[in-house]
Amino acid sequence: MKQLSILFIIGFLSLGCKNDADKTENLANETEPLILKNDSLKKEIQLLKSLNDSLIKISPEEKNYWFDPDFNGSHLTRQGITNPEKFVENALRKRADLFPAKAVLGGTMNFLKIQLLGNKWVIADYSDGHIQGRSIYEYRINEKNELAFKMLASNDTE
Repeated sequence: MKQLSILFIIGFLSLGCKNDADKTENLANETEPLILKNDSLKKEIQLLKSLNDSLIKISPEEKNYWFDPDFNGSHLTRQGITNPEKFVENALRKRADLFPAKAVLGGTMNFLKIQLLGNKWVIADYSDGHIQGRSIYEYRINEKNELAFKMLASNDTE
């Protein structure tokens, strides 16, 4: 009787172990296609990132609809300024006193996007990482070939 119960226990354990081995094999069979699919998706993501980076590099520079250098910039080119847009943009970037808001929390106010509007005005976004806004400035060139700016309107948001 004792032998029979030992055989029964051994048989039960072997069936239980076989069942676990089948489950492990089934899980391996189920996960293998998922692993392959995951690897395939990772490669596709890398390819898409690479293509996106390539497109960004070859995309043409955004043209300013509101400023024609030949027409609107003629008053500056007559003064010997070869690139009126860059001249105005660089001059405005140097003028930290033109921000209508003060930087907060240790930030530094910077002009972001600057766009000329005809031959008299410029619109500029600015931010310090916490406060941001947009202002319209009037600009004119003085007798020293320096730009003078005057803020016309502003909307800053926190």
